Order: sequence, then structure tokens, then C-alpha cells
Amino acid sequence: MLDFVQQLVSGIALGCVYGLIALGFVLVYKATEVVNFAQGDLMMLGGFFAFTFIGILGLNYWIGFAGAVAAMALFGMLAERLVVRPILGYPQFSIIMATIGLGYFLRSVVGMIWGTDDFKIETPFSQGVLRIGSLVLAYDKLSVIAATIILCALLYLFFNKTTLGTAMRASSENMLAAYYMGIPVKRVVSIVWRSAPRSRPARACCWRRSRSFIPMLVWCSV
Repeated sequence: MLDFVQQLVSGIALGCVYGLIALGFVLVYKATEVVNFAQGDLMMLGGFFAFTFIGILGLNYWIGFAGAVAAMALFGMLAERLVVRPILGYPQFSIIMATIGLGYFLRSVVGMIWGTDDFKIETPFSQGVLRIGSLVLAYDKLSVIAATIILCALLYLFFNKTTLGTAMRASSENMLAAYYMGIPVKRVVSIVWRSAPRSRPARACCWRRSRSFIPMLVWCSV
């Protein structure tokens, strides 16, 4: 029975990692009604930013994590300005093809800068375990589950209880109607592409606790 519970927690933790990946799809889709096919590549980039700050520069885990979040926010803003905004209002297929092209570009750049070797990010939850009698649960699995629950709850409250979340939902339903109602559609899309990448370092770090962290990680995540 104990083995079953431990395997169940491990399975839930792995499912939560995929859930964190799905949150990125949801955030962009809710605002633009477009599936971002560069999602896995952006998660990979966030992970390598985290690896650079934590593994290479030797920063504290939380400081390096915050740096990776900031770097991904800047990259998201840049991607929105250069890739998404010029084709905003065009058929959705155009934006889909643009995100696919962005994914291939990121994959090539990451391979040139960081190479194709396996990398590891040590987290504060990597070694510890929680003991409940004879039951042993790893902190890294529990932290993934807790992070997923918190992020899902925050995302739900954001889309349903805030003005910006409502504006994003309106923009996804009909950009033209939202524009006529006074919603700054371009600004909303810009905020989405600036905000969505901020959680990708978290997903990448959570993924690394159970998978090899390599540039081709993107194919596993998608």
C-alpha cells in the first residue's frame, strides 16, 4: 500500500508538470484564441536562463529564479513586438506559423549557446523527504504539486475577478468587438506575451526534477 501511495504521488507530480506547461497555453489562448506552438521552446529557454543564473553564475536559487523570470518577461515583450504585433489581426494561421518559426529559431539559438549536453539545476527541494510513519514522500514532488495548485488558483482568480482578466477573455472572443468596446486589444496582447513567459522558468525547473534538461526537451513537453 505504501508503494502505491508513493507511486501515486509521483504520478500526480508528473501530471502537475504537464499542467504547468498547459497553463502557458491557456494564458495565451485566453487572450488571443491562438495556440502558441513555441510554448515548449519558451519553457526550455526559461530553464536555460535559470541554469545560467543558478548553475553557471552561482547565484542563490531564489535570486537566480527571479532573474530568469525577469529575463523571460523581457524576452516575451520582445517576441510580442517583433513577431506577434506585426501580424495581429491577420488570420490565426499566420500567428500559428509565426510561433512555430519562433520555436525553431529558439531551438537553434539554445543549441548554439548552451550546446546539447544534459544540465542539472539544484533546488532547495532536491534532497529532502517528508516522513509520515513508514511513508516517505520527496519534497520535490510535493513542491511541484503545491506550485501547480497555487498557480491554477491564481490564474482562475485573475481571469474571473480582475478587470484585465475580463479584458483578455473579451479579446479572445472577438478582438474587433473588444476594440469597439474600448478595450486596448494591442496592449492586452502585449501584456499576455510579457506575462506568460514569467512562469516558464518554474515549469522548466519543475520538469528538471524528473527529466533530463536538454535543448530537445521541447519535443517531450509538446
